[in-house]
Amino acid sequence: MIQTNPYEIARLAAFKGVSAAEFREHWTEGGAGTTLARTEADVCVFLGDQGCTVHPARPLVCRLYPLGRRRAGDGTEHWLRLDPHPLSAGTFGTDGTIADYVEAQGAQPFIAAADAYAEWVNVARDAMAPLPGGTAGGAAVFDLLDLDAAVAAHCAATGAEEPADPAKRLDIHLALLYAQLDKLSSQA
Repeated sequence: MIQTNPYEIARLAAFKGVSAAEFREHWTEGGAGTTLARTEADVCVFLGDQGCTVHPARPLVCRLYPLGRRRAGDGTEHWLRLDPHPLSAGTFGTDGTIADYVEAQGAQPFIAAADAYAEWVNVARDAMAPLPGGTAGGAAVFDLLDLDAAVAAHCAATGAEEPADPAKRLDIHLALLYAQLDKLSSQA
């Protein structure tokens, strides 16, 4: 299972030339946008005969493979080395450092996004706990979690120019997510 977050969905959608909503609908499990879909052969929908068909836009978990990363609540990182799948191509060794590997894979912006969304999820969980049933939003949550749609709607409503830079789009999206939590908290 290849987990994704809104930043990764936006990057993959841009690579495929579709909206994030369309990407979620066609290439994620149940259209939820949290995990990439799998084929009938139980492999990633983007695994082709020559390897990954979305390699330049691949999610963090794919960028780090065969490393695994866990981030504790206090912000400390824990790394582990997974046994590569027998059909994985590439050279797997123990030379170099994790930092060098992360840099070579272009993973740092994806790590920053994953950490920022994880922090938001923790805050959201705490903010929504006192609400009836501990939930809010229904279908509106999908709209809010669609980075591209949320940023576009915000920029259209405020008259701001929509940034092309993924990091700036991420910043706007997180600000919108936190603003929504503030709104929920004030209604509770």
